[in-house]
Amino acid sequence: MTSERQYIILCGGSQGRAIVCGYVDSEPVSGEPVTLHDARMVLRWDAECGGLFGLAAGGPKGDTRMTPAVPQVTDTDWQQWMETTEDGGRGLRGWK
Repeated sequence: MTSERQYIILCGGSQGRAIVCGYVDSEPVSGEPVTLHDARMVLRWDAECGGLFGLAAGGPKGDTRMTPAVPQVTDTDWQQWMETTEDGGRGLRGWK
């Protein structure tokens, strides 16, 4: 990860089923809180996305549903995170 803000997908909650995306200032560290800026929650994604990794790589497609963005959210109970590609991040940020 570079020193500039990176757009990521974070799988949060006790089961890792809360899918949230946003910018981080630095790479998440296991066991420490993660703060996402301009954060959105993915409520569901269409099968056309190709799963969670497909969502990170190519962004949302079809009947994907997302919340509006909030300025900032901090998650202390997260299971995994992944960087998005440029296309994936652009798609997630701009999805209506």
